[in-house]
Amino acid sequence: MPLVRISLAWIAICFSWHAFADFPTAKSLFEKQEYQLAKPRLEKLAELGHLESQFLVSRIYAEGLGTEVDNNKAYAWSLIARDRDHPEAAKQYLALRRKLDSRRDGKETFSNLNSKYGKDALSGNLYPIANRFVVGSATKIKAIRQDEPNYPNYFERGGISAWAVVHYDINEDGKVENAKVSASFPVDGINEYVLEAVNSWRFEPPRDLYGDTKRLEMQLHSFQIKASQGAQYRRFNRDHQEYLDAIAAAANAEFADYQYLYAILAESNIVKTENPLDWYQKAAINGHQAAQYRLAQCLITGNGCDKDRSKAVNWLSVAAEGGNPKAAYLLAQELLDSNNVNFEPRKAARYLELAALQEYMPAIADYASLLAMSDDPEIYNPNKAVSLAEQGRAIDPNHPDLLSTIGVAFIELGQQSRGEAMLKQAIDEAKKRNWTTTNFEDLLLDYQTSVAGTN
Repeated sequence: MPLVRISLAWIAICFSWHAFADFPTAKSLFEKQEYQLAKPRLEKLAELGHLESQFLVSRIYAEGLGTEVDNNKAYAWSLIARDRDHPEAAKQYLALRRKLDSRRDGKETFSNLNSKYGKDALSGNLYPIANRFVVGSATKIKAIRQDEPNYPNYFERGGISAWAVVHYDINEDGKVENAKVSASFPVDGINEYVLEAVNSWRFEPPRDLYGDTKRLEMQLHSFQIKASQGAQYRRFNRDHQEYLDAIAAAANAEFADYQYLYAILAESNIVKTENPLDWYQKAAINGHQAAQYRLAQCLITGNGCDKDRSKAVNWLSVAAEGGNPKAAYLLAQELLDSNNVNFEPRKAARYLELAALQEYMPAIADYASLLAMSDDPEIYNPNKAVSLAEQGRAIDPNHPDLLSTIGVAFIELGQQSRGEAMLKQAIDEAKKRNWTTTNFEDLLLDYQTSVAGTN
């Protein structure tokens, strides 16, 4: 596996960001002169490359709005905004340049900020390069059962038109989890029928390159009913266009939720004239965590943009610190990869704990396993591993990973026979779920061999 160079600056930046706020929210605080609340929100958006936020941050430091005047930072941010063609930044830059006590200090501040948040830095560290989206999933997975929705007969007789876009996860067993309608028209028109269908779908368990089962997150599928031509069809088209226009207007007004929704509609080909990646990126820059996670997915899979694992990790760090459990989990996997130049198990443990606290099952399983088997004394805690794994079993009583972790923790606590019994149970459950059992069998053999060697 190739080494990945992750920008540590991005991970460090994100440790202070715990609240989602899009630009309209931050701007409203600024206009109400609630500068101490506006400042951190605008700074975070500026760091992601939001142009108007960069200009307002320059004003904050130039005018001492909610903070002390800092002409060096004001100068630096105005120059960053000017380089990206903000219409007022050039005038601000010239005025600030005359106010600098030291041109050298001003240029040094600019050089420091520009290396992190300037146009070239953001393009190199965060922004994806677009390619073609494949609607649905870029990962090939075989469906065992994928029934169409069972719509009532009167839908066809009544000439009903409708569509819905569904996001769902596929777990290690090939079962659907967390299915939800992300968008539909008419709103809620066919939601119950499409969710019933998607929740019944079954797939062959997804596997990684090593044959181990894995999860697939945020899969997308769209459903559509088209009526024949007629007055009702024309009325639907008119109302539908008004609905899409309203979403587009809100997206263009920089409301992040609607930018993300518009991206989903473009990816699903409901909106046919827009590039979904452009809108996912706008929403991500605007602080939307699901959009940030979606960009990371794109960068990992290459579906919609060129693969770039380093950029993916940087977006995951942003979304994780914003509270997204899936992003925290994926980021932890990167930090636990010993082939990664930024291998950091302690930081990974922190992200796993954040996700586990939100009852995200993959994080519960992996965090418990890390607690049970880590060589790091600051992480190692078999008692906590048992407690966490038992909490996970309240969600899935026979989850093989949880059973295995409990078994290992028991053995680490000196309860050999009890631990071996749990490991054997984990192997049996893995077989029932059609999982690869090699890892569980190796664990059992290692501990049995270790005990035999001490006798």
